[in-house]
Amino acid sequence: MNRKVSRAVKLAALSKDFVSLRRKRDEGARLRVVDRLMQLHGLPQKIGQILSLTELRDETPVFRGLTETNAVLSLDEVKSLITHGLGIPWNVCFRSVDGPGIGASLAQVHRATLLDGRTVAIKIQLPHVAESVELDLKALGWLTVPVGGLRRGFDLASYRREVGTMLREELDFRREAEALRTFGAFAKQFPGVVVPEGIEEFSHGTILTMTWIEGESFSAARKWPNKLREQIGSTMLEFFFASIFSAQRFHADPHPGNYRFSHSRDRAMVSVLDFGCTRELSCGTAVALRTLIEDTISGELIGDGRRAFSRFVGLGFHPGLLAPMESRLPALCEILFEPFLFDRPFDLAGWRLGERVSETLGDYRWNFRTAGPASLIYFMRAYQGLIQYLDALEVPLNWRTAFEKSLPPKTVEKAASFAEKESWSAAVTRVLKIRVVRAGVTKAELTFPATAAENLVDLVPEEIGPRLSTRDIDIAAISRRAVSDGFPAGELFRLSEGKDDFAVWLE
Repeated sequence: MNRKVSRAVKLAALSKDFVSLRRKRDEGARLRVVDRLMQLHGLPQKIGQILSLTELRDETPVFRGLTETNAVLSLDEVKSLITHGLGIPWNVCFRSVDGPGIGASLAQVHRATLLDGRTVAIKIQLPHVAESVELDLKALGWLTVPVGGLRRGFDLASYRREVGTMLREELDFRREAEALRTFGAFAKQFPGVVVPEGIEEFSHGTILTMTWIEGESFSAARKWPNKLREQIGSTMLEFFFASIFSAQRFHADPHPGNYRFSHSRDRAMVSVLDFGCTRELSCGTAVALRTLIEDTISGELIGDGRRAFSRFVGLGFHPGLLAPMESRLPALCEILFEPFLFDRPFDLAGWRLGERVSETLGDYRWNFRTAGPASLIYFMRAYQGLIQYLDALEVPLNWRTAFEKSLPPKTVEKAASFAEKESWSAAVTRVLKIRVVRAGVTKAELTFPATAAENLVDLVPEEIGPRLSTRDIDIAAISRRAVSDGFPAGELFRLSEGKDDFAVWLE
């Protein structure tokens, strides 16, 4: 069986295990999922690494093992790949390469010694992983099921492009070498942050050599004394805010395997090991986010739904999906940015973020999620990861002080206001609508970006599918036609049976 077919079969099996895990939530299904994720590497393993962030407090984590797996390549294979990648025999560069190595989603890392005696880490890209990534991207929708899902209502094509771009960039180790230089220079502003130094003469597109950094895991560090944990939290918070608002480039892969922690003379150090996944924020996005936080702190959003609406649109949110919930956005901001509201340490234990957001948005909570642009997916991953680390450290911190320290001097605001975007008026009406009526009562009426029609098959409830087939309604064909025609307004299809009605249209 060739590699592509074999991987497709394994991905299909993983899909079934995901469904079983969601429905039964049994330990056996959980362990099967972890085992399959570990075997597949690539995007599936990355999904597992995201899940590991939910286990930062756990004494017996399941998904954390996916952050540093057993090596899949033998030492002889590794030496052969180094020789091939660098174009010269491995022992011309290295005195020794240690085994067995640490496995990751796209690569394998080994400790080694240079001829001059320096201890380094060699990151070797796994063979054929680029081919695997392309197959994984086709399965992106259901691969995200355990972390909230991108199937129902998301503009899956945009998310696939965003994730695909990032994964392909991660496969280019020359780009990571550049990120090491950039973040290494930036980190000098932060005495508590350590970044490896790239060894460029022994690096290539699939081989990256960098200084070796010792340290303990986060699970060990979170048991340190309160003072050290507070230093770790403050360093992570300030480094993240400064990355966003000053450098406008941030580390976007915050799983536990990418961090090490150390301390000496009562000073804690945070080492960030892997910079394959870094993202830039546009100036407009950074300013829009900064202004949204500042407006929330100052109270200027209170009772001003239109102002809050314009700030979210400036971040790239879809105006058509936000418009129905405009009056709720000021209260939402009060919850989302609550840690910034107080000029004192904030205890995350009382935040109850998810629960309160759901209460405030009510039936609009799913529309708010789908309104967010794909371009923010990595920012949200990094931000949520930061929150999970700070929550696990159990040390209240002053978010406002960290935020204000991170800000560069005020520049001309480039975030778009609603008034400046009259051209959005046409986009507001270009949406996909789905209405479900049962026994004559409207049970749901959902609004999505018009481009979601590209994934219409994923939006139709499973129980509706067989009934459509008996009426010769081909959802895939309807979806393709809507895309090719440019998403014109009009009914896509309707299924009516007595007092039950399922209607889908563009307007």
